[in-house]
Amino acid sequence: MNDSYLPPLNDLRFVLDDVLDYGRLFSLPAFEHADVELADVVLAESARFAAGVLAPLNATGDEQGSRLENGRVVTPPGFRDAYWHYVEAGWPGLDMPQEFGGQALPVTLQAACAEMVNGACVAFGMLPLMERAATRLLVAHAPKGLVDVVAPSLATGRWGATICISEAQAGSDVGRIATRAERQSDGGYCVTGTKIFITYGDQDFTEQIIHMVLARIPGSPPGTRGLSLFLVPARALQANGTPGASNGVTVTRVEHKMGLKASPTCVVNFDGAQAYLVGQENAGLKAMFTMVNTMRLEVAMQGVAVAGAATAKALRYALERPQGGRADAPAVAIVEHADVRRMLYLMRARTEAMRALVLEAALQLDLAQAGPEAPRADALALAEWLLPVCKACGSDAGFEVANLAVQVFGGHGYVADAGVEQYVRDSRVMSIYEGANGIQALDLVMRKLPQDNGKRYSLFAARIRADLDRNSGCAELREIRDAVVDGLLRLDACTDAIAQRVANVSRDAEAGASAYLALVGLVAGGWMWLRMAAAASGDSPLHEVKRALARFYAEYLMPEALTLQRRALLGAASLDTLDAETLTGGR
Repeated sequence: MNDSYLPPLNDLRFVLDDVLDYGRLFSLPAFEHADVELADVVLAESARFAAGVLAPLNATGDEQGSRLENGRVVTPPGFRDAYWHYVEAGWPGLDMPQEFGGQALPVTLQAACAEMVNGACVAFGMLPLMERAATRLLVAHAPKGLVDVVAPSLATGRWGATICISEAQAGSDVGRIATRAERQSDGGYCVTGTKIFITYGDQDFTEQIIHMVLARIPGSPPGTRGLSLFLVPARALQANGTPGASNGVTVTRVEHKMGLKASPTCVVNFDGAQAYLVGQENAGLKAMFTMVNTMRLEVAMQGVAVAGAATAKALRYALERPQGGRADAPAVAIVEHADVRRMLYLMRARTEAMRALVLEAALQLDLAQAGPEAPRADALALAEWLLPVCKACGSDAGFEVANLAVQVFGGHGYVADAGVEQYVRDSRVMSIYEGANGIQALDLVMRKLPQDNGKRYSLFAARIRADLDRNSGCAELREIRDAVVDGLLRLDACTDAIAQRVANVSRDAEAGASAYLALVGLVAGGWMWLRMAAAASGDSPLHEVKRALARFYAEYLMPEALTLQRRALLGAASLDTLDAETLTGGR
């Protein structure tokens, strides 16, 4: 059972077609080379590939992991072959520009396919993510000559990529980065330093790996203002653009981790490595932010993917596992027990709300890039508001739902054979990497909320109110609609108070940031369930399930809004009662 994966095709189609009406994207010039029918074929084929090729790798990859042998990473059996099947089928370039060998399909479709890739094997999905992020970074900031040489190989997956930021003394505090880049007499650069926590810092899939490295040019300003971005190939680029000799890039360690063991997390050393400046000197961090939307969206979808995979297994197990009931009668399937049902409802409600929200964010990114000119800025602003919420709430949901799956399985879930305890271990890091969730909360409260006089929140709240008004006359939606009305009123009041604190008492705003983000996520989930319940107006079992889950979300989960509101407005006093020495030593 631990290598099985059931792709959520029906749920994805329901959200994409019935809730988001994403087919309208194919009327836009950027996507008119495709249509809804082609997109559905892509979705179905992605499901087949994920279930048939990737899912069987998941347990093996976890058991054997990647390892370092003679200075090179060796990945688990089957991963290299699966990767080249993935490349040959064209999956890496799904939403990449056609001029670089991609298919230029919507980000929304790519995100839906990414759920199935990551639901089958998250460790595999990490490398294509790096390649897509690096391609977007280069296209936006690198000189055309460099883009023309590198981007086609990255966009199509023929070369691998990494994002190199963290150092031993500089994790989230990137201003302390010490890796240096020396100017050369020929106008180029050489990079020297050590980076840690580098996903797929080496692998045995591709002949070339492109490292995107933040480094400091001697004489640059201190802190983040003095960071520059460089492209550093693992093997030197020859005059014709093909890989040449080793370029002073070595891997000294593959980390031993709690999860994602098949995805090698490396310590990478750069020793006078040939490097190419990307963007302007001392503007590296700003350039690196180009990939933030890509990374946040994908990590959010990773959380949804794990939650979806764990939920599917728990639902199947609960239906098949007999236990309990009357002593004088046969045992009943555990799905009949109230507490098991509570967990299953909770798993589905959390997962499906986040799936819809992440796909909504992806749709806004598509509209911001390719939609009608006038509303593009608003679409981007709404996406920028949703993405930190998606990243934090999606990763939290992945871990929460994976834990619930273990509970549903009981003792069988705690052992490896069932394949659900791996979901717990694999999902734990998602709230840490690509910006820890506490940082996402600070970004939302301290940056996104006050920018442009609160425009991003206003757009978000206006969208919710429009859907509330649109569904005001439907009796079947009363529970979820009333719950969203109450949640939005609380969120409006909380937003006003937090905005005042950002301006006047920032410490109190920071103390409430995580609870505020969670409140935004809770209300956004209710908004998604309102829309899903409204779309589920038929008599099919699928629609019946959606309406029931919407009511559960309204009655069981939306009451959390009161607690989150109180926590968000509590302030820092209770956190600052003890000084640091007393807090850490007074035991």
